[in-house]
Amino acid sequence: MKKLLLAGSYLLIGLQAISQTSFSAQVKKYIDYDSSFIAFTHCRLADVKNLKVLEDQTVIVRNGIITAVADSKKLPPPSGSTVIDLTGKSLLPGFVLLHEHMYYANYSADFTYLHVKQLPFTFPKLYLACGATTVRTAGSVEPYSDLNLKRDIDQGKILGPEMDVTAPYLEGKGSIFPGMHELSGPAEAKAFVDFWASQGCTSFKGYMFVDKPTLKAAIDEAHAKGLKVTGHLCAVTYREAAEMGIDQLEHGFSVATDFVPNKKENACPLFAAPIASADSPKVKDLIRFLVDKKVIVTSTLAVIYNMTTLDTTIRPEVLEAMSPDTRNMFLNVYNKMRNSLGNKAMLEEMKMEKMFSDAGGLLTVGTDPTGSGATLAGYGSQQSIELLTQAGFSPIEAIRIATYNGAKALGLENKIGSIEVGKAADLVVIDGDISQHIENIRKVTWVFKQGVGFNSQKIFSSVKGEVGKY
Repeated sequence: MKKLLLAGSYLLIGLQAISQTSFSAQVKKYIDYDSSFIAFTHCRLADVKNLKVLEDQTVIVRNGIITAVADSKKLPPPSGSTVIDLTGKSLLPGFVLLHEHMYYANYSADFTYLHVKQLPFTFPKLYLACGATTVRTAGSVEPYSDLNLKRDIDQGKILGPEMDVTAPYLEGKGSIFPGMHELSGPAEAKAFVDFWASQGCTSFKGYMFVDKPTLKAAIDEAHAKGLKVTGHLCAVTYREAAEMGIDQLEHGFSVATDFVPNKKENACPLFAAPIASADSPKVKDLIRFLVDKKVIVTSTLAVIYNMTTLDTTIRPEVLEAMSPDTRNMFLNVYNKMRNSLGNKAMLEEMKMEKMFSDAGGLLTVGTDPTGSGATLAGYGSQQSIELLTQAGFSPIEAIRIATYNGAKALGLENKIGSIEVGKAADLVVIDGDISQHIENIRKVTWVFKQGVGFNSQKIFSSVKGEVGKY
């Protein structure tokens, strides 16, 4: 039964409830609200679809679904609802972040050998605490760990966001990472996609040394199964990938090899990519081409920024979260890796991402907790969103990129990504106003995932000194 309430511009709809999850004792201790009927009142609401911040709003949630949104003067809290007064606070959609990993980069003491360490306990917690209610892993090194992690989160055994699990990397010969399989060619790529799709992976990612025939075979097979492919590419250029139908490209334009002079076909000119000027005709032409091909681009500004001397301050919370040995490794790597060589490239990257969005391209955002190690899950996720404002986006535009745009990229914009009637109550409560100061997204009070409210600060506190252990 539907009832149209003419007093306000909202609908109250009878909806099928989201199935209730049974939470473990370890998860329950972080839950502040687990009511089937909630009224959020007097909030400052981020209307990301219309790029507005609406004052003094009420949001009604029944069984994990948003059933009404209206001005608080027109919508009093219904009888029997759990009322949460958000006076002075902002209500955002849950973040949908698209370049996430459940692993962290580790380096040998002499900085000569890179490997990654799976952190399936602390990283999901950090993602949820920062406001991320849905993430795509964008490449797995321990795929069964990621798949089982998703299962355990879905079953309420442990804390974490909804997960789109990306399969192991689609990599070619010459990989610099010892944990990656090197595909032999198109036939193996097709079988690889078939196998990992059968195991439950819901997306794929091309990597630096994969060649054009192998990537094309993987894209075609994934698309035949209704699954999407992104890429952090090198041997294959952005234009070549777009021509073969890739859905998304990672790291903005910072890894595009389209502008490398005399680039050889199917060869990765590792560390040879020049600093492209955002004002160059070649860059503008590539942006138009990607927009025409409807290729999505993921911004990962934090992981790039943390390797430049533009980055001058490490958040104390980041260092406090790390275990002592991880902190020592990080400080050693950070001081060696951070230099001024990438400063100009970082500034040009920001310009290109803004140009791409202004041209009609769908820009999303992710964390990528690798690089110098400064970009931790959660904390780095917030920084990635904040840096979008340095690229020229307004705070509400940056929030849209981190929410609605991510949902669109996953094909879930009718279910998540904005605060609208009929969508899942994936919500972030911020103590402060995000309309003027994007840094207020660090002040997370609660994260609601399908209507269940988790205490963000309790979660952050639970991982202090633990990140890097597990």
